[in-house]
Amino acid sequence: MTNSSYTVLIVDDSSSNRMFLTSILEEDGYRIVQAEDGEACLKKVSVERPALILLDVVMPGIDGFETLRRLKADPVTRSIAVIMLTGLDDQESKLKAFDYGAVDYIIKSANEAEVRARVRVHVRLANTQEELIASRAESLQQIAAAQRSLLVKPSEVPEARFSIYYRSLHEAGGDFYDVVNVSDGVFFYLMADVAGHDVGTSYVTPAVKVLLKQCATPVYSVEESVAYLNGMLARTVLEDNYLTAFVLRINRRAGKAVFLAAGHPPAVFIPADGPVALAECENPFIGMLEDSTYAAATLDVNPGDRFVLYTDGLVEAQLDSTDVSGLQQHLLDAVARLRHEPLGSMPEALVRAMGADKPDDDVAVMVVEV
Repeated sequence: MTNSSYTVLIVDDSSSNRMFLTSILEEDGYRIVQAEDGEACLKKVSVERPALILLDVVMPGIDGFETLRRLKADPVTRSIAVIMLTGLDDQESKLKAFDYGAVDYIIKSANEAEVRARVRVHVRLANTQEELIASRAESLQQIAAAQRSLLVKPSEVPEARFSIYYRSLHEAGGDFYDVVNVSDGVFFYLMADVAGHDVGTSYVTPAVKVLLKQCATPVYSVEESVAYLNGMLARTVLEDNYLTAFVLRINRRAGKAVFLAAGHPPAVFIPADGPVALAECENPFIGMLEDSTYAAATLDVNPGDRFVLYTDGLVEAQLDSTDVSGLQQHLLDAVARLRHEPLGSMPEALVRAMGADKPDDDVAVMVVEV
């Protein structure tokens, strides 16, 4: 198995120049691949994936500058380091090479020691960058795994009677949810979306889980619970950010559901006997202002009724083709068609029905049954 970390691609229409450079660099232990022109370079580079390309400027067909431009325009090859080779020592050519993305410029009259030194430096830099990228990817995977470990699974609290579809666009998503057992027969459900998709959004999840444990209790109303979340998050992890959320508390013993939307899309209510409808109750975002106040709505519910909580990734695929009211109707129609779907498969079926099964955004859908 070849090691592309020490592979150098030499591109020159002169076979004597290619052999000269090959003899120098093979002595240092590099694996050398050759190409006689720009077209051959573009074909070989995606297969060989060299750490470095030595690219002649003046060649028949597409010249070195055009070859370099195409390399940097392709996401697969743009990160490969390129040193330009030329017999010209004019300032304009050098600036053009750097402008197109070359990392260095070697005059063909340069001695062997200079060629070796420049190649050594840029191969070392390329490999260091690869190591950093690999390390960062591993760290992000660990963050993603840690975030996912915090997301409660339906099997862990079967008495909460919910099912979930969750997909993060990046390693750590801005969408998250939680389910908290308030008391016997009473559960608190949260669907939230942190603004942005960077890694920092993942740190909000553990903070919210800790705070919910403190405020999702019988001594706090739903409004008070959200106000508590807002005040604490605004002063801590959401100082420069905010989140939207839909909060639902179901008391199965009393047959009551209390809910509110904090800058978040409304849930869909599916009565066991009756038409589906939006559960709307608009409130301010969470984390923007410490002193925001919140108001909730109440519904009488019966066994078999369902709620669908979701993030905007579920409906964004339809945003370009319809207005908000049309979008909501599209969602209601999709939910109505799926109302008799088994609880466990309904979230994924709804994602497919809404065309949200393509990885364009974070998507989270929770279906709760009374």
